Amino acid sequence: MVAIPRKATTIILLRENGTGGFEVFLLKRHEKSSFMGGNYVYPGGRVDADDGLPDILPFCRGLSPQKAHLVLKNLKPAEESIGYWIAGIRELFEEAGVLFAYDQAGNLFHPRGSDDQEKFSKSRASIHRKELSFLQLLRRERLFLALDQLYYYAHWITPEARPERFDTRFFLARHPEGQEASHDQKETTVGIWITPQQALEENLKGQIVLSPPTLKTLEDLARSRTIDEVIAPRGERETNPVLPVLAKVSDGPLLVFPWDPEYDLFQRGIFPQPLDHGCPSGPNAHSTRLLFKDGFWHPYCRPRY
Repeated sequence: MVAIPRKATTIILLRENGTGGFEVFLLKRHEKSSFMGGNYVYPGGRVDADDGLPDILPFCRGLSPQKAHLVLKNLKPAEESIGYWIAGIRELFEEAGVLFAYDQAGNLFHPRGSDDQEKFSKSRASIHRKELSFLQLLRRERLFLALDQLYYYAHWITPEARPERFDTRFFLARHPEGQEASHDQKETTVGIWITPQQALEENLKGQIVLSPPTLKTLEDLARSRTIDEVIAPRGERETNPVLPVLAKVSDGPLLVFPWDPEYDLFQRGIFPQPLDHGCPSGPNAHSTRLLFKDGFWHPYCRPRY
């Protein structure tokens, strides 16, 4: 029986690195995590039932439920669309300690000194312990979620062969000044800022383990020189869902992307013979499949003939 994917959201946090390029923030999931344990991923998590409820909508700015539905297009019911943005900001605060919010004057939130930083750090811990809700934090601090700071980027669905599956929307966001990103020391054990190129190179060396969606989106990001180049093309661009096929072949677990020329065959359970993965992919390539061996995913490009 195929598991039904649960709604989730992910934030690709970007910052300039001082050399004209940019970095992304990655978290290492706890080794004991049931999903992608030990992998480096972007901050994110499940869309909770409370995300998008009427009580939190007065604390949102920059995006209406109707506009969110237009952006996501095929998501039903329409009222649930805005929950992805809300969940993204909530998860980013819980997992990375970064809060996208406006104050009452409409200014983007940033802690005012060490005392403010300590207060919000304690609030983050209280939310983890379920002593405080995200909505209670917004009410207490008179803050409004800055939904217009998130830019819809991609849509990934976990392969049907996995027992635990997620239907995940990816968003881009510029790292807000005055805030420090950090891992939560609970679900994640390491937090790093790294360029897309460097992350891909370290994955190829086996120094870090990138989850498949992280690896593939980093390949896409590596083709841009600046944050503006990444964000500017978004607009009303069509974002099709990516549903890879996970197959067990003689070489090991194989993940085949929809743009691979043999995707349809693998989707039907037909393993091409002889099995040819094409050429190993470098950081600047457009991988069509990933092979898991030696503890991490190796990217390959299978050209069309």
